[in-house]
Amino acid sequence: MNRNFKRLSIGVGVALALSPVALAQWSIGKPGTRQAPQGQNRYAYLVMSDPLPGREFDFNDGYQNMHMGDLVQLPGWTGAQRFRLVPVMPRTTQPLYRRGNLIIWDQEGDDLGKIQSESRAAIAGGKSRLIPGFDYSPDGPVSTTYQVIGPRVTRPDGKKPSIPDVSDNKTPRPNRYVELDFVEPAANVSDADFEAALVKLINEVLALPGWMAAQRFRHAPTPSTSPPPRLAFTKYLVIWETEGTNAQGLQDARIAAVKAGQIRPPAIDVATAQSSWWVTISPFIDKDDFER
Repeated sequence: MNRNFKRLSIGVGVALALSPVALAQWSIGKPGTRQAPQGQNRYAYLVMSDPLPGREFDFNDGYQNMHMGDLVQLPGWTGAQRFRLVPVMPRTTQPLYRRGNLIIWDQEGDDLGKIQSESRAAIAGGKSRLIPGFDYSPDGPVSTTYQVIGPRVTRPDGKKPSIPDVSDNKTPRPNRYVELDFVEPAANVSDADFEAALVKLINEVLALPGWMAAQRFRHAPTPSTSPPPRLAFTKYLVIWETEGTNAQGLQDARIAAVKAGQIRPPAIDVATAQSSWWVTISPFIDKDDFER
């Protein structure tokens, strides 16, 4: 079977197998504005992957209970959290990018090449162990790194994530999701104008129910010491943090707000834009979780 077709078939199968109402309620990411200390940069390293057929248990067990801890002990690797794809429509993720699992690694430092080389050295030496059931083939995982270009912004009304009142025994907590918006400015739109439009967009979207926080990123150039990227990614990324009964309802509300003129999206390159929804399947962890 053609490998790309097989990859697409597996990715679609994973998405279709997921329930539209994915139940997970972990808080998302590290608290605060998530900006780097003075003189350093902060990065989000995204890895999207699938288990080998029939190896889902090994994949999840190895990722959760071994690999995450192996890497967050390394210099510059400041935290990590795992997510699972949620089948939200319309789907704009292109086939070659489509995977069922996501991990977001938080990284900080003044040399991205050194941060990335730390993990390669740890894997080569055995300090960081390979994940059983992980598809390490050349066209298996999809990964990329984005650099923070603005603080994490929360709702303008100050509303925090929902927790039912202690006397309420009927209402469950809402589920927690992230949406990844990969976007590029339309032709003849400057980066400065586009970044300003993203700031405005974030403020408008965060006024919607269930849209809790967002942060802006710009694609990080690949260091000369790192392997070349296999797939191209857009110049900008917005990571949205949301809560709700299901991700489709949150997506539909945003689309409706755009149609009503409540939200004015920036001018993007439609041909390269992609978005995807993910539900939390692990807590955010860092080195402190292994030193107590």
